[in-house]
Amino acid sequence: MKAKSSLLVKSSSTADRVAIVLRERILFMKEETHLGSEADLAAEVGVSLPSLRQAARMLESEELLTIKPGKGGGYFTRRPSIETAMKSASQFLSPKDLNSNSMFMDAADLILGEIVVAAVNCEDEALIDELRLFVEEQLANGKDSKLSPDNSFKISADLITLLAQMSNNILLELFARILWDEISVSQTAGTFEENREVTASNYITRVGVAKAVLAKDKDKALSAWKKRSKFLRSCPKRGFDLTRKRDIG
Repeated sequence: MKAKSSLLVKSSSTADRVAIVLRERILFMKEETHLGSEADLAAEVGVSLPSLRQAARMLESEELLTIKPGKGGGYFTRRPSIETAMKSASQFLSPKDLNSNSMFMDAADLILGEIVVAAVNCEDEALIDELRLFVEEQLANGKDSKLSPDNSFKISADLITLLAQMSNNILLELFARILWDEISVSQTAGTFEENREVTASNYITRVGVAKAVLAKDKDKALSAWKKRSKFLRSCPKRGFDLTRKRDIG
């Protein structure tokens, strides 16, 4: 029998203690690894079945554990989806003061520069075709003239998600999606004409990045992102702020 973890004496409840021990073990295992039956695990960590089941429900809600009933069943390791990871990040960021355009753009410049370079090198034909379709639709629809700034920026967020997938780097994809899913655009001042100017600039810089990546031109892609970054940094002066969403959970 394996030695019980010293962590078992450091937490406030039996279920919490068991969850800590199993979580640490799961994170170092491959997905779909069989941890054991309820009886075996309860005996191994030295707790009752009800306490083990409560801990298992915690880990199941975190998408770290799958419980399979019946013969051949038991507890199996699982990997959380990127959406679950994003939700956890949102919960962490929720109390933070992120309502700063410059803070957002400093992070975006670091991450998006890497993403556009990696996306240029993408060899996934399905993702390349998706980007090609995106560009074709954008060129056909024109400069977002009938869209609100918020909807215009949502289209831009869709492009960022696609480019992040094309980067074939799960960390870049996670960081990009956390960043962009946290942000919304709000109008703080300005006239209808200024509104149209912002959506037009958003369209032009967005399409510029997409076309350069599609052409597999790294230098043009980086140059296009720098132009887009300059536009995004100018938004507050144009009466539009990029701020953290309030409806996260």
